[in-house]
Amino acid sequence: FLSPLARSSSTHFLINPSRGQGRGQTNTHLRYTHISPSFAMAASPEGGDAEPIWKIQHACGPTWTSATTCSFRVWAPHGEDVTVELTNSNGEGELREVKLTKENQFWQGEADNVLPGMRYRIALGSSWNDCFNTEGARLYRRDPCAREADFNSTWCFLHEPVVAPEPWSAPAFNKLLIYELHVGTFAPEDREATSFAFTTEKLEYLASLGYNCVQLMPTAEFGGIWGYNSRQLLASHSPWGSRADLINLVKKAHSLGISVLFDVVLNHGSSKMNTLWNWDGFGPDKCGGIYFEGEKDTPWGKRFAFHKAEVQDYLKQACRVCIEEYGVDGIRFDSVHNMPWWLLQMLTREIKEHYPDKILIAEITPETPKVISDAGFHSCWVHATHFDSIKMMKKFDGGGDPGQRLGMMKNMASPHGFPTIGGVHSVLGSHDQIGDRHNGNQDGHGTHRYYVSRLGGRGNWHGRAQCRAWFAFQNCARGLPMIFMGTENLQEDWWHVTPHHRFNWGLAEGDDAYAAEMRALVTASNTVRVNVEAMTQDEIKFVHEDAGSCVLGFLRGAGSGVCLCIAHFGEQQWENGEYGLHTGCGEGKTWKLILNSQAKEFGGWEGSAKESLQADGGGKIFCSIPKWSCLIYQMQ
Repeated sequence: FLSPLARSSSTHFLINPSRGQGRGQTNTHLRYTHISPSFAMAASPEGGDAEPIWKIQHACGPTWTSATTCSFRVWAPHGEDVTVELTNSNGEGELREVKLTKENQFWQGEADNVLPGMRYRIALGSSWNDCFNTEGARLYRRDPCAREADFNSTWCFLHEPVVAPEPWSAPAFNKLLIYELHVGTFAPEDREATSFAFTTEKLEYLASLGYNCVQLMPTAEFGGIWGYNSRQLLASHSPWGSRADLINLVKKAHSLGISVLFDVVLNHGSSKMNTLWNWDGFGPDKCGGIYFEGEKDTPWGKRFAFHKAEVQDYLKQACRVCIEEYGVDGIRFDSVHNMPWWLLQMLTREIKEHYPDKILIAEITPETPKVISDAGFHSCWVHATHFDSIKMMKKFDGGGDPGQRLGMMKNMASPHGFPTIGGVHSVLGSHDQIGDRHNGNQDGHGTHRYYVSRLGGRGNWHGRAQCRAWFAFQNCARGLPMIFMGTENLQEDWWHVTPHHRFNWGLAEGDDAYAAEMRALVTASNTVRVNVEAMTQDEIKFVHEDAGSCVLGFLRGAGSGVCLCIAHFGEQQWENGEYGLHTGCGEGKTWKLILNSQAKEFGGWEGSAKESLQADGGGKIFCSIPKWSCLIYQMQ
């Protein structure tokens, strides 16, 4: 049994063997530009949690003060007789109770002789509550700040003491090449219960493609299917594995030179299995209780009560856990248009103050540079690049007009108003455009698809060439390029959690020729993007515009080593060096081909582009341009 508490005479244990209920389920070939972590967490006190860098006034949850002593803090303004109930990790031991002491709206206490892995939950008594008709006068709740929880019950698990993440040298922001994946479907169906561990095993695959950044779709516990219905903001999603498994995933990624971004959903609570609803018994008129009262509904769940300091600090604590406990290198904030602007400014300001080397990315609709210049993010998702490319390929909504088409290409290459790293581009689609929850008919038109499926399928030569050209063009653009899992293998149809729409490891590891060609292009393009300095510098200059033929030429970088990118999205082609193009770099310069999306090894043909070009007295070159292609020449 637990020993008497040493630090507070008003906090003690009660043993009640009769209430022991509650059992549930249980790249190394790339050259990186390094930045050094700028924060260091204090060492653990006597085996307890490492001292946090970011001090948050209303932070709650369990805190290890030594290897066997854990303190608890709970926000329950309407609770009475609040206790923490503990039992063994398998749920079979006698129930132990820690009586908490109220301090204003919070309840606190401490337990000795406890160990990581023990089950615990919060029990609240009340002489009245809005949940009495369904739950009675005694409420059993999860700890909203638990780091691990049993998915199908009210039990949580005491986490291992927090250890400061190991410092490492991450790729600089402007060098990031982002691979977006959904952990639960990156794994085969028979490995879903160990998805964190499986993904860890497969990180070498991402490194082999030249990726130096992985963005994980939400990994905090959720009640939906894709991750965007968070139940517990601080707890990892237990159906995919343990908190330790997720920490190991981040460590393994770092060992391979891969940064890790977590996707967090702070704008609303879960519409399914919401464990925060009426949390301390208060919830008149279906207001949702202390975490939601006074806010409006969204199509995905009710917004958090952003006006409350306690809720604000709950969101901050979720961000702190990502960085200080998992060691991630940045955070992507979902759907920030559903959050108050002042709150975004507060969050970004405080995160930057404490962790200046962490990248903050927003998703906002419609996308706007103000989310960077005013709200404080470093970058935001730019969905428009994908939709503009579709307009061009399908020739609708201006995509068939030569002038508008060229304007779309220019804005993809250099999004208006966005700084160098300001836009995250996924021309071939993110999970939003590729995923479909309705058996391929989410919008009634079958447009939620992998890009190649919108261009005739992977058996169509033109479709494959067009995917290669768009991918290479995206890597030429300012901003941060991103791809969604499976796109590199020309995976078809749509992505979902169902068996036939998960990541296809047969394509990734088999002998499929089309997949191998696309992966070869992806790897080569990523290598150029990271290793050629000009490709990630601020400068971009448009030097050639041929609207009628849909050819755009632009320079990346400045000075020696500048690159000339030539994008051509059309059926016409020019052979034997017959196309004249202004370089904007003066006479007599020599240009060497460093990437050709129509090279034979990628699925094109031998001699589709000239290996070397010499500019004439006016700085003009005469080149071969294949159909549906992206070429990169570097000045020698």
